[in-house]
Amino acid sequence: MPESADRGLSRAPLTEIIFILLQHFRPVLTEADLILGADEARELAGAIAAGRSHVKAEAVTRTIAERVDSRLDALQSRWGLDFAASLRADMAAIGPWSSTAEFLALANDKAEAETDIALGASLLLAVGRREYGRYLLETLEHDAGALDIEAAIARRILLHVSGIDGARDNGLARLRRWLADQPPRDAGA
Repeated sequence: MPESADRGLSRAPLTEIIFILLQHFRPVLTEADLILGADEARELAGAIAAGRSHVKAEAVTRTIAERVDSRLDALQSRWGLDFAASLRADMAAIGPWSSTAEFLALANDKAEAETDIALGASLLLAVGRREYGRYLLETLEHDAGALDIEAAIARRILLHVSGIDGARDNGLARLRRWLADQPPRDAGA
């Protein structure tokens, strides 16, 4: 029987998970003239996992935050949905579309936006941008325990940053309380 995403990701080194997130955003980073070779991406992933600074961390963080924010704006402007509502939305009610091809294109656009938000918010929380943590909670709430890849990564990053023991019962409620108790981020931080 294949291992669940959550089980595999719970044992993977955090550096590897962050490296995977950086690889997901490689095209976005390249568009912003942030070229990360594999070795440099691994070095950056290690720095993020350890809470250390890295020469490209600020630029990478800014670029990924811009991507997440633009995806959130697109969900709102295109369909009038916030992230949580988008995750719950029935594609048949979203439109307009008049053909199967249009329906599939819309579904793909929506799914790609949701993936970028969930994975980008995971990376942003890993670097200390706690204001993005709510999107990880929304990902977990929508996932309802199935723990697809995005939810498994969200859970792993939330548990790492919060220091909460994920093996204990009612972890989602504890994560929600932890996030609510976090001080607001300074505008200059």
